[in-house]
Formats: sequence, C-alpha cells, structure tokens
Amino acid sequence: MAFVVTLSILFNIFLGLILFWLLKKLKENKQKAEDIRQKQVFWEETLYQLEIPVFIVDQTEEIFWQNKISLSLFGDLRGKRFDTTLEEMITKNWEIKTYLLKEGKQVYVFIDKSEKEMFKKSYTLALSYLSHEIKTPFTILRGYAEKLEGEILSLNQYTQIHDYFVTFKNALERIERLVSKLFTSLEYLVKELPLKKERFDLSLALEDVIFWIRPLCEDKNISLEVDLPESVWIEGDKDWLMQAFLNPLENAVKFTPKNGKITVKAYTRENQMINILIKDEGPGVNPKDLPFLGMPFFKSSADKGLGFGLFITKKVVEAHNGKVKFSLPSQGGLEVLIELPMS
Repeated sequence: MAFVVTLSILFNIFLGLILFWLLKKLKENKQKAEDIRQKQVFWEETLYQLEIPVFIVDQTEEIFWQNKISLSLFGDLRGKRFDTTLEEMITKNWEIKTYLLKEGKQVYVFIDKSEKEMFKKSYTLALSYLSHEIKTPFTILRGYAEKLEGEILSLNQYTQIHDYFVTFKNALERIERLVSKLFTSLEYLVKELPLKKERFDLSLALEDVIFWIRPLCEDKNISLEVDLPESVWIEGDKDWLMQAFLNPLENAVKFTPKNGKITVKAYTRENQMINILIKDEGPGVNPKDLPFLGMPFFKSSADKGLGFGLFITKKVVEAHNGKVKFSLPSQGGLEVLIELPMS
C-alpha cells in the first residue's frame, strides 16, 4: 500500500513538473510572438510613412502590402502578381530597387526618374561651379609659391627658410591632390563609370582584397573566415570591382568589435551568377535605414565617414549588370550580398 502511495506522489510530482515546463514554454513562445508582432508593426509603420512607393511581395510574386504613397499613386494592388503589374509601372518613369527579406519575401522601392534627372543636372552645375571656385585659388597660390621659392633659392644663406617652405609647398600640393580626387569621385554620382573590361579570375582578385584587409583584422583580433572557390572567371573592370569588394569589407572591420568574426564567402549559382557574401558581427543598422544603404552620402548613425563607400560599391556592381543586397541576420550584424554574372 505504501508503495502505491509513493508511486502516486511521484507520478503527481512528475505531472506537475511537465505542466510547469509546458507553461514556461508557452509563456516564452507568447513573448517571442509579441516581439515579432512589435517588429512587424514597427516595419509597417516606418515604411508606410515613406514618401516613396514601397511594395512587399511574397514568394509567389503576389503583392501583400504597400505603403501610403503607393496606394495613392497606383491604387490598391494587393493580391495581384507583381511581375505582371511591373510592366505597367515601368512606363511611368520609375526606377525600381529590390531588397531581400526573410522567408523569400522581397521589398520593392520605386524612385522617380524625372526627379533623379533634375537632381543630376542641378548637382552637375553646382559641382562644376564649386570645383572652379576652389581650384582657382589653388592655381594662384601655386604660382606665387613657385615665384617665392625662386626668390628664396637666390638667397643662399636662407637654407632653413627654404626647407620650411618646401614642407609648406608639399602640404599645399597634397591638399590640392586630395581636393581633385574628391571632385573626381563626386562626379561618379551622376556620370557613368569608365570601365576597362578584361577576363580575370575573381577568386584571385578576392584573395588580393583579403590580403589588404587582413592587417586591419589582426589589429582588432578579428577572425576572418574565408570560403572561396578554386577559380571563377568573370569579365569586368578588375580595379573597380576590387574597390567594390574592399568598401564593405572595410566597413565590416570598422563595425565588428574586437575578437569578433567576419565571413567572406563566394559561390556560384545555377543561373550563371556568382554570389559574394560579406557578413560581420557589428551592430548592424536600424531596420528603417536598410532600404537607403548604398545611396550617396547616406550613412547609419554609427558611421562617421562620408557615406560614399557603399554607393561606389553599388554603382560599380550595377555597371557590371549585378546587384547589391543588404540584410540583417537574426543573430545580428549586417550581410552584404554582391551578385555578378559569370563569363
């Protein structure tokens, strides 16, 4: 009899533990569901208020969400296939940017080409004026510097003064070169890149870029996990593409904390495309900033640079008929996916 009572007590304790575990799991799942719901509400509210048309499409290419301005411009297209509707939209002078979400969903952002062209013309005029206004005083300074140097050299006893002057002149020339380089770079905001295409091994080019970046990783004790195919041949401008790979890698090193990890992976796909994935363990970006990465001078709150590197990367890749996609992995950090056509 005592044995039966003991067994009954143990059984009830066992059932109680199972019930406690189930209630705990139920509470955790409820909390996770609430977190997901809040994130979804945040995304929808943020994108809904944007002043540019935004569509979210599911795996079957069906539109299941669009923001306020897209409803106003195009009407309610939810439930329709995006690829069919796209043909009508292209005739309305829109440039379309694509961004990947989880579970195969995609975000399409529409940019008005007419406004973009107006910006290009205004920008070109402003840049031309500013370039002229800055270069003119440099030309005058250089002319007077050369005359002054000749006068100093004619006075043999002023060797120390000449040394100081040479230092000043070299610094002036360096500033002039930097300003010239800045204006040359800024021109690519509205001009096409001058490409010198050749056939080269992309794997070797990536290895060279990683060679340059490795010392920066070692300074922060960042482990660099590299997975490259033995050989992948593509056709393109090798120098520009190497710069395109270097920019997101430099960002990854900048934002990955000490003792962190950066992953660089390249792999081919069945559709004759090669993917280059760069993943870091940094803070990532605010989800509402994700659609704007790669736009000129846009930078996240953590970035102290000019916001120009990812723009150059995007422009170079698109000039090679490729795409650059940004995503926020669930474990944190930022993923930059570069897609390029193979030779």
